[in-house]
Amino acid sequence: MYKGVKKSKLGRKASNRKALMQNQLRSLFESGHVVTTSPKAKVLKSNAQSLIALGKKKKGELTLRRELAVTLKEDGLVKKFIEYVEKEITGVRSIKMGFRAGDNGEVTKVELIGMEKKVRKVVKKATESEKKEEVKVENAAPKAKVSKSILDKGIDKSATVKKTGRATSRSGL
Repeated sequence: MYKGVKKSKLGRKASNRKALMQNQLRSLFESGHVVTTSPKAKVLKSNAQSLIALGKKKKGELTLRRELAVTLKEDGLVKKFIEYVEKEITGVRSIKMGFRAGDNGEVTKVELIGMEKKVRKVVKKATESEKKEEVKVENAAPKAKVSKSILDKGIDKSATVKKTGRATSRSGL
């Protein structure tokens, strides 16, 4: 019996759960976002928030670097994390994406605030004597007109999700 234990088990033993969260954290800080099931996303978000709070509290200390080296395993990720924590706008956001096609599991995207990817587009302009190339930088996700009620719920309408209805009976399985 798990009396008084408020930690999410995720259907795994402690060692497997720890390895899963370390891998998820590494993926989150490498790419800036992770798409996973909602229970895992909830645990990942809390772990990432506590790691960011620890980084803000212990700025530039050697003990912080050592703790990050244990969690993130790579020097490049440790440097990337420290640069991220030094920014003014930091945090973790979770957005419910819908349901997975295979097993109908609820899928959530966990992303770092202030670490959005930028897309570079090359536009060629021809002048009379020579051709010039101009580089424009735009956000990866274009801003769409979305009502405030949708933003309050944290649902990402710009993501492409396969629209499959959730099975309402056992016969659909």
